[in-house]
Amino acid sequence: MGRKDGVDILPERVKEVKVKEEKKAVLLPEEVPEELTLGKALQVREAARAPAVVVYNKHELLVNLKPLVRKTDEEVIPVLRDPYTKRTDGFLTQFELMVPTSHRSRFSVLDFMHEFPMFKPDDDLLRVVRELEDKRVRGAPVVDEEGKLLGVVDYFDLLRLLKHHLPGEPELKVKDVMRTGEEYAIDWNEKVNKAWHKLINKFLPGLVVVAKDEENKVKGIITYKEFVKTNRWFIHREGEHMSVPMAKVKTIMMRGVPSLSPEDSVTVALDKFLVFREPVIPVVDEEGRYVGALFVEDLVRALARLPRKAVEKSETVEVREKEAS
Repeated sequence: MGRKDGVDILPERVKEVKVKEEKKAVLLPEEVPEELTLGKALQVREAARAPAVVVYNKHELLVNLKPLVRKTDEEVIPVLRDPYTKRTDGFLTQFELMVPTSHRSRFSVLDFMHEFPMFKPDDDLLRVVRELEDKRVRGAPVVDEEGKLLGVVDYFDLLRLLKHHLPGEPELKVKDVMRTGEEYAIDWNEKVNKAWHKLINKFLPGLVVVAKDEENKVKGIITYKEFVKTNRWFIHREGEHMSVPMAKVKTIMMRGVPSLSPEDSVTVALDKFLVFREPVIPVVDEEGRYVGALFVEDLVRALARLPRKAVEKSETVEVREKEAS
């Protein structure tokens, strides 16, 4: 017998404990032939959507596109030959829009336009993921046989499609998919230009921001989106003279971001990505210290390679039958 707030608490009286088995459908992270994977069974047409921003002038300056992307958060920007035929000549991604670091920048769409990849509606997701990775782009147009624009896809579109078609619970944890190492983190007192160079040179969509003087406690993230969304210019290149001291990462980083534990299921990560819509989520320990980073493309790749068919797994469950008081 115990006491709580001066009241005697009787111990729970259990009449009988029964053990039963429950079955659930799971997806085992095992190697299977490509033809039997979930990604091979899905076609990109199921993930394609209409773009929020389209460009017709290849000589348009990148700095002029930033306000449109800030409003829409569009990841893929098709470049069309004209508004009538919708013939697609190429595309930009939001990542390229972080390159101009000055209002005086003369970089144009033509300077950074991608011509490949462009997907056909019946391309499977495994091919799409492989092509995005090989060409180092974060999304691409979907076109018909004549090159006419049908839609666009990015990693979040693919993730949403995979979630809808998961036939069971993936037996994968965040620790199986995340990346580890200091190369995916940056101290919040570093200069902004160091983060910019790290993202550009390593083609990283984002970095986890930590406070090294606080035992690597996670403070937020900084991604290519912060460089596109901000109306202020914190780094000066392309021949401009410095007029103000270089800003620190903490100035433009995103705060209050969700985090993951290495032991979390990938389905927890999947839901957070679809709500958060940022390309990286920090992975932390129980004290909130940096452990690693989970990137949306790594999660998409892992889910696409799962078996398309689930297996039944038995779990032992205790059922405690209480005595009537």
